[in-house]
Amino acid sequence: MKKMKDSDKKNGAEDILSDDALAENMLSNKLQPEQFSNEELNLARGISQAAGSYVVGLSQEQKNLLGSRISQSINNSKRKRTLVWIGSAAAILVLIGLTFVFQLATQSDIRKYATGISVASDAQFTRLLLSGGKEIQIETQESRIEYSKNGEEVIVDARPKVEQNGLQDANSFHTVIVPYGKRTRITLSDNSTIWLNSGSRLVYPATFDPDKREVYLEGEAMFEVDHDAKRPFYVLSRDIEVKVLGTVFNLCAYSDENTTNTVLESGAVELRYNGKSFLGQSKEKMVPGMLAVFNPENKSISQTKVNTKDFTSWKDGYLVLEKNTLESIAKKLSRYYNVSIVFDNQELANETFSGDLDLRNSAIQVLELIAEMMDIEIAQVDDQIKIRKKQN
Repeated sequence: MKKMKDSDKKNGAEDILSDDALAENMLSNKLQPEQFSNEELNLARGISQAAGSYVVGLSQEQKNLLGSRISQSINNSKRKRTLVWIGSAAAILVLIGLTFVFQLATQSDIRKYATGISVASDAQFTRLLLSGGKEIQIETQESRIEYSKNGEEVIVDARPKVEQNGLQDANSFHTVIVPYGKRTRITLSDNSTIWLNSGSRLVYPATFDPDKREVYLEGEAMFEVDHDAKRPFYVLSRDIEVKVLGTVFNLCAYSDENTTNTVLESGAVELRYNGKSFLGQSKEKMVPGMLAVFNPENKSISQTKVNTKDFTSWKDGYLVLEKNTLESIAKKLSRYYNVSIVFDNQELANETFSGDLDLRNSAIQVLELIAEMMDIEIAQVDDQIKIRKKQN
């Protein structure tokens, strides 16, 4: 009997579902038919369609375990060929059970905490919420928060140190809430620096675990992470997770935006997200000078080469714009100055502008600079700033 070569073997349903590339090709009907029998391909599609809504991000180790379980269920059912689809149903039950177990086991404490608390969104001042229920209101427009190395002391602007009474550990979370019109710079206990933009919230421990550092962001922030090879730094957000060792990058993850944007200025990061892969968490690396845009609708990331200053200059008090729509500029300025900016019509909102804007000026002054270069005019109407076509 002729011995079968590895290249002659047909892959099974479990092979498709356990491999990111194969699973994605299956969903887009791009699999090579010679690799799979129709039976295995139909089985993989059936499991995918039945259990797709239950999928959560899994590690490679968890993915391998799940593939083994599915394979065992399928092979057991194939001993009785009339029960192939019963085997598929059993595999689905294994999948659903494992995903819920893994979801509960792998969800980080900081994500549970950050998504489980509600905060007021209409506050006038920046708020620092300490463990134990203590709150500090910060009235300055550009504030600074600095932690001691042990996390037990906090300095806010020029105020005296705030003592933390030795209660700090990796599960003692602090929260900074920056309203529209304000910004703050935070130096964490590991010496990493975070510039938090208007309308943002950052959750973090006063002291980090010995093996990892995690923070949770909603909004926009620029990170300058202090290098520590033994303790990688993770930034968690609604849709993606950024893993870094020592890096300067900007993450924009506002809840009212359709996408999550990451811009890498220096170093290297790895983005983790629930992508098109059926079983697992997708990963994508970035190099300096790139913009990565995650679209939650199609669960994919696209990367393009950019001038990073276009995305990070806000921390230095100015905006570098290159063919940005007036609508996107208005949204940035609305957050930065805490003002309402409206357009006469959508056609006007879609026009583009390129140039540098000095954010030390008022919102009206910045918009009037744009108006000088375009066929528009700026008007203050009640509590709104209106952008409209020039009146003849």
